[in-house]
Amino acid sequence: MAQLQLALDGDLASALEILSAAHPYIDMAEIGTPLVFREGMRAVRRMRESYPQLTLVADLKIMDAGETEADIAFSAGADIVTALAAAADATIVGALDSARAHGKRLMVDMMQVADTNARGRELANLGCDLLCLHTAHDQQALLGSPFTQLAALREALPSADLAIAGGVNLPALEQILPLKPQVIIVGSAITAADDPRASAKTFHERIRHCGDA
Repeated sequence: MAQLQLALDGDLASALEILSAAHPYIDMAEIGTPLVFREGMRAVRRMRESYPQLTLVADLKIMDAGETEADIAFSAGADIVTALAAAADATIVGALDSARAHGKRLMVDMMQVADTNARGRELANLGCDLLCLHTAHDQQALLGSPFTQLAALREALPSADLAIAGGVNLPALEQILPLKPQVIIVGSAITAADDPRASAKTFHERIRHCGDA
């Protein structure tokens, strides 16, 4: 069954307020890149203190110094750190080494990768834990969510743990869920909703209903 990851990109106070409302219905909380830029690892530490059992994702989008940068987030309390698929293999391996040393996981963001199937195979061979198909924020209006790419990657790598992110909303679940990603990442469809708790609950129920079907 897919896990629901909530991407929190605002300031720390608003992120904590939304998380307080939504946390019963999510599986993973993401300290998004804008939040990392604003607050650094303080945001990771604060969320770890408040939610000791919740899976935390630090969306660092590592592009260099993989082991060093991943170490920073894992030491602060993150369970998963992200690196960019466009990074050199040596950077990915360094981040993976850090993940293994801490008993944690690495998610690789495939944003702006031209051939996701080819790069996906390479990343899987390196031992990456999660491969994330991500439509960049600045391209969502043009491209939408990458359902076609997700379907192709699922066919190419049937046993890989996949995630999808970028403009995911409730109607999109109809196309996403049959492709069996391990993680569905939702941001503004919950965080910008009039009632984030109710929105998170609806996503949770839709995902669980599909998983039980």
